[in-house]
Amino acid sequence: MSSADKPTFRDILRALKTPNAWLLLVLGFSAGLPFLMTGATLGFWMREEGTSLTVIGYMGWISLFYGFKVVWAPWMDKVRLPLLHARLGQRRSFMLLAQGGVILSLIGMAAIGPTGNIWAFVAVTLLLALSAASQEIAIHAWRIEQTEGQAQEALNPTIYSLGYKVAAIVSGSLILIPADQFGWPATVTGLAALMLVGVAATLIARPSRAEALTPPVPYSFDTYVVVPLKSFFQEHAGLAWWVLATVALYRLPDYLIGPVAGPLYSDTGLSNADIAYVRSTIGLAASFAGVALGGACLLWLGVERAFWLGAVTGPLSNICFALMAAHPGDVTVFGGTLIIDNIANGVAETAFIAFLTRLTVKEHTLTHFALMYSAADLTGKLLKGFSGQIVDGLTATHGLFGAYQIFFIGTAVAGLPALSLCLILRQRGLFKTA
Repeated sequence: MSSADKPTFRDILRALKTPNAWLLLVLGFSAGLPFLMTGATLGFWMREEGTSLTVIGYMGWISLFYGFKVVWAPWMDKVRLPLLHARLGQRRSFMLLAQGGVILSLIGMAAIGPTGNIWAFVAVTLLLALSAASQEIAIHAWRIEQTEGQAQEALNPTIYSLGYKVAAIVSGSLILIPADQFGWPATVTGLAALMLVGVAATLIARPSRAEALTPPVPYSFDTYVVVPLKSFFQEHAGLAWWVLATVALYRLPDYLIGPVAGPLYSDTGLSNADIAYVRSTIGLAASFAGVALGGACLLWLGVERAFWLGAVTGPLSNICFALMAAHPGDVTVFGGTLIIDNIANGVAETAFIAFLTRLTVKEHTLTHFALMYSAADLTGKLLKGFSGQIVDGLTATHGLFGAYQIFFIGTAVAGLPALSLCLILRQRGLFKTA
């Protein structure tokens, strides 16, 4: 990005003053709140109930629904929901429907629990993943269609990510305090109640101008599915498959640690109170710093350089978890790990969202974004299902903490293919046209 192309300070202030900027903060919170309930927090809850790491790892596959959202995304792009569409428009009607699904599934998980009927628990967790994934892509489509100018292009993903990070602190650490005092069922029910802030933001938000100008599309499989997907490959010509491969591997190291991060905290002897305190103080500050740094990188370095930086910092931060396993129960090491991990992944995630945003075509916003995000989700969430099994297998020969160390170092190495693909995209000129 040349200095002439960089948004000015006045552009940034103008973008921050728009109502949509602050609605994105709340909508990001709403999108992030259920995410860890199919990942690390679910694993922590199940581990406390005596579930094996292997079973916890397999439960991680439930979040594969995030990866299959490209299957129903074309219908979310075109189908008009009865009653809701007339009042809310295309994007907000699906946002509200998905938020209702999240609330109902969280209440169901609280009522059944990991020690209840396992198949019923799996069913409501599947509903949670389906609803949460639908909410995310509907919000992203609304966000992309509201974006105008380079300042908003950088700030909107940053503000969304900030809300998402706050939600991750709530559902990943603060949740442990009431879980200790009142038990998991009451706490998860409280999480469902917090989703009402997202419902309120959805009702307050306005439809985008692009959405308002979109005429109804008569149903056919070709117009709903084939044309939007085909347009992605036409838009990016010979680079489309390289793009999908890059996004599939870019966040893989972060996905891989998801199912075993919570069990690591538990196995190292850290108390729920220690985890909650450190994550809600140091972790929260580091999350804000990471997202802010990611936004600054987008503003002043541009999407390409920020994307490159995230491809390096994200995987390297996983080595800190290996240090945690080498120093079990050390709260200082735990705090340092959170600082590095949250800052590094704040940069990576913000750059990743901005990269995907640039590559969508507004006529098929939701479908294109879902296609790329599905590539990342399917790869990461399919492979992370083996994470617990790998740690269990290594434990027999290296001990539990030795197994954790080997595993987390291995996840850092898993970031190398994405770096290679970034180089290929640069050589083939994607960033010049993106």
